[in-house]
Amino acid sequence: MPTRASEEADWPSVKSGWYAVAVLFIAYTFSYVDRVILTILVEPIQRDLQINDSQLALLHGLAFVIFYVGLGVPLGYVADRVSRKKLIAASITFWSLATATCGLTKTFGQLFAARVGVGIGEAGLSPASYSLIGDYFPPNKRSFALGAYSVAMFFGGGLALLIGGLVVQAVGASPTVIVPLLGEIRSWQLVFIVVGLPGLFVALLALTVAEPKRRSDKAVLEDGERCGPTFRQQFMRHCPAYLLHFCGFAMLSIPFNVTLLWARPFLSRVLGLTPAQGAYTVGILMMVFCSAGLITGSLLADHLQQRGKVDGTVRVACIAGFGLLLPLALFPFMPNVWLASLVLSVILFFGAFAYGAGPAALQLITPNGQRAMISAFYLLGINIVGLTVGPTMTGVLTDYVFQDKAAVGYSAAIVGVSGALLAALCFTLLLPRFREAVERERSQTLS
Repeated sequence: MPTRASEEADWPSVKSGWYAVAVLFIAYTFSYVDRVILTILVEPIQRDLQINDSQLALLHGLAFVIFYVGLGVPLGYVADRVSRKKLIAASITFWSLATATCGLTKTFGQLFAARVGVGIGEAGLSPASYSLIGDYFPPNKRSFALGAYSVAMFFGGGLALLIGGLVVQAVGASPTVIVPLLGEIRSWQLVFIVVGLPGLFVALLALTVAEPKRRSDKAVLEDGERCGPTFRQQFMRHCPAYLLHFCGFAMLSIPFNVTLLWARPFLSRVLGLTPAQGAYTVGILMMVFCSAGLITGSLLADHLQQRGKVDGTVRVACIAGFGLLLPLALFPFMPNVWLASLVLSVILFFGAFAYGAGPAALQLITPNGQRAMISAFYLLGINIVGLTVGPTMTGVLTDYVFQDKAAVGYSAAIVGVSGALLAALCFTLLLPRFREAVERERSQTLS
């Protein structure tokens, strides 16, 4: 029987594992800064490009996911077979240059195309990162490690709002600024350039991460020869569990992405905050409460697993779905900034609660050699539904149903509550099927 010391020695050192998480955290933070920076620039972009809320939502969502979803699965396949750190470094370089290119655009079409480039680059990050972290940490410590990595999406989103607020405040009311080599550009264009170019240094940092040994299991032998089920066979073995997981997290991503894009405009249009003040408010709340929610949920998932609850990751997802319903419904009725901020804090806490447990759940029922690819399918659902359907439906309701920009809070509540309710239903149905899938996978591994 292996001793505890020998079991720990079989995994990479704690120091190397957490160094990898730290570097990937920085990369993910920059990816979310580049992804989310658009939300602080709503008013100047709409003014200069003459676009409405629905078109802005397309820039935020469809432009980003149009190739992100198409490339995520192929890049997940690549990440299961090549150096993951090199793939990550190349991805960071591509999306950073694409973000900076957003600052050179002058039309809606050009900005849409540049945002497509951001999505292409970011498609390679998380599937490879999930796979790397899975090879650094054993299962009963993996939710927290993945949660620590995933905090970056909320830390980066909040940081984007703070950076955008600072730049907007710095340029004041001036619609244009003078930049060396570029001459006169719009102030919102400068923001894209400022947040995009530093990512090139992060790409170099990613190359310092050690590539851990891929854990031997039924899917991958020591020499890399495949001996387990194909990806299609593996997916069909646990098809109900995979589909309910993907659908549940896709629905759960709707409230977060709706809040991410439209909370700041709501504070400005309805409660009278300036764009910079609204950005500071949402940014700080996101960094604090999303981080707290994700870490709490990840620790709870690990704790439940250590107590023998194999479905602990899914239980955490259930809590998140049900926990979002009331605050999402109340948010548009808040009469002042203080009460709105209080309710928004609860939304952000539960909105982030399950995003460490989500990928950890998949790794419990997926062999090593297929984890990056299955993670790509997971991210595909989150992004195509959360980034596209949620924010766009909110914009459509505001523009064409309520026909009033001040009604954005009601639109966001309708879409957000619908997403959270469907997520809670999916996770409730998933619980028994996930337990069955975990036991089946364990039996397969031991046989």
